Amino acid sequence: MMNLQQIEALITTGESQHLEFKKSTAQLKPAFETVCAFLNDKGGVILFGVTDNGQLVGQQVTDNTRQEIARNVKKIEPKPEIEVLYVDLTAEKQIIVIKVSSGKHIPYVYDGRAFERNQSSTEKMTQHRYEQLIVNRGQLNHSWEKQPAYSYEIDDLDHEEIKNTIRDGIAKNRIGVEVLDYDIEHILTKLELIQHGHLINAAVVLFAKEVRPDYSQCMIRMARFRGNDNLGDFIDNQRTYGNAFQLVAAALAFTQRHLPIASYFEPNRMQRIDQPTVPNLALREALINALSHREYTADSSTVSLAVYDNRLEIWNAGELSKKLTIDDLKKRHNSVPRNKIIATVFYQRGWVEGWGTGTLRMAGYCRENGTPEPDFEEYSGGFSTIFHFKEAMSTAIQKQEPSLLEQLTPRQKEIIAILSTGNAMSSHAIKQQMQDPPSERTLRYDLANLRDKGMISSVGTTKTTTWSIDTHRRE
Repeated sequence: MMNLQQIEALITTGESQHLEFKKSTAQLKPAFETVCAFLNDKGGVILFGVTDNGQLVGQQVTDNTRQEIARNVKKIEPKPEIEVLYVDLTAEKQIIVIKVSSGKHIPYVYDGRAFERNQSSTEKMTQHRYEQLIVNRGQLNHSWEKQPAYSYEIDDLDHEEIKNTIRDGIAKNRIGVEVLDYDIEHILTKLELIQHGHLINAAVVLFAKEVRPDYSQCMIRMARFRGNDNLGDFIDNQRTYGNAFQLVAAALAFTQRHLPIASYFEPNRMQRIDQPTVPNLALREALINALSHREYTADSSTVSLAVYDNRLEIWNAGELSKKLTIDDLKKRHNSVPRNKIIATVFYQRGWVEGWGTGTLRMAGYCRENGTPEPDFEEYSGGFSTIFHFKEAMSTAIQKQEPSLLEQLTPRQKEIIAILSTGNAMSSHAIKQQMQDPPSERTLRYDLANLRDKGMISSVGTTKTTTWSIDTHRRE
């Protein structure tokens, strides 16, 4: 229930994305267009008997008023859950309150047309957006990641990457050691990537050796723009196709090329400290979040990474679950991954921690690095993670000392990007992920050179050596 004092307090907040005033039920048609928009968003409240400037005037409520409201409710499809309240203002007049929760069967239409909110106004939903939501509704009980991948066979997957996943999972105690002895088909079944005798789409996203044209979702767009918007010139513009692990490595390599590293010395310490503009582990978390939560049915959209002078943005198709708000992401919250199988494999490999902690971990990595915590936004039917720089790029570059990174060859930068995933790797595993792998001898020379610079470290004997980023310096 709602009383008059609560209504007065609500009015003081003003019209917004989730609140609208109507002077009387003479405005029922536009009011119910907004009801439809609320159902297609995160809900809201409409108050009848309140002027645009927030003055309480009320209106007389008759049986005909109630019947007109009921008739308009019936014009909304699918059948909505709407609460209508009548609160006394005076002995003769009432305030009508229509409370709308986020719909469970989006998209909704009113009188045959779908509507959506844009700040404090209601607009007709575009046909493209409506079709996207219809597809989403159809996927509620059978998600895209679980659909059979009929054009792929087990031999079309990267078996070494599959084994690397198992090795990493065993090291993290998230996969039983006995799984390493399974054959590839048995491993894929264990990871739930074979269902009813067929590979599913999640297997292609995670482990495809080559991405075919009918899987255009397995691509990331990366751009470095000059300035603070995407209207300026491209400094660099790149598209990479591949499985999820290849996309993460490619994105980290791209940021290594374009983000400066501030180098400085602390008093009484001889070793130089390199501070990345954005910590690699935060970037990796954001990229995995985008790949795990993206809407794969939107095959015309892709994950994008954009570097501007003052920030870095990672965007993916697919909005937040209706159970979450942007504010929820900055505190402990439950997560409802859109692609549970893909997210689970990332977790089992040890690349992410428990669901619902990713956004908090990004913020933590940034705090430890002395850089601003990320922001989150929803726009264009998708979700964006935004890393703001402590200083605008042009200023930061002028002030910093020449970074060790600038002294590296392109191949050495690629090695750093591959190891930036955070896992210790053998030279063979590193070579497997390189775009143009060198000879074993050349690779060993590069690894030794990076170790001598203090950028990576090694553990083990000659035959069992594994390499990793020196986290004390890099993160």
